[in-house]
Order: sequence, then structure tokens, then C-alpha cells
Amino acid sequence: MPKKSRPAKTSSGQLPAPINPHGVQSVYANNMEAVFSTMDARLTFNEIISDHGVVTVERRAHIVMPLQHLQAVIQVLNSSFAQLEEKIKTQSETTAKK
Repeated sequence: MPKKSRPAKTSSGQLPAPINPHGVQSVYANNMEAVFSTMDARLTFNEIISDHGVVTVERRAHIVMPLQHLQAVIQVLNSSFAQLEEKIKTQSETTAKK
């Protein structure tokens, strides 16, 4: 199979908008497992389902990435979550003043 070419970064340094040639779908997960080697992190996202007293765990996604990339992901998540917490706090304070 020929390798698909990807556009280079633009002059502003920004990557182009993502494309989805393989139809990757969004999934819901309420459980995660993490396994680490000396080089990689393996993250497995699952959904725990309880139906009429029967509990099952269904695998939803399995992602493997270099540890350096995981560190960057953690930084982005921490920053984004801190911004979300600040926004919620500000909204709560504004609502409380009314």
C-alpha cells in the first residue's frame, strides 16, 4: 500500500486540521488501565457496564505511545483541566452573587 503524504507544517508552525481517512470513532470510557515499559506507555480504555446486576468490562480503545509523548499529554491535560476548574469556579462565584 503506498504511503499517504501528509501536508507539511504551515509557515505559522501550526499543523493542518486533522483528517479521518480510516473513520476513527469517538468512544466512551469510564475506566482506564496503564502499563509502562522503559520506552512506552500502554493505555487501555474500558467501559464498565452494569446491566440487571451483571457487570461487564468492555475494551474501547488501546493506545501505545512513547513515554516522552505521555509526559506532553499529561502537561496538556493538567493545563486544560486547571483552566476548566478556574472557569467553573468563576461561574459558581458569579451565580452565588446573584
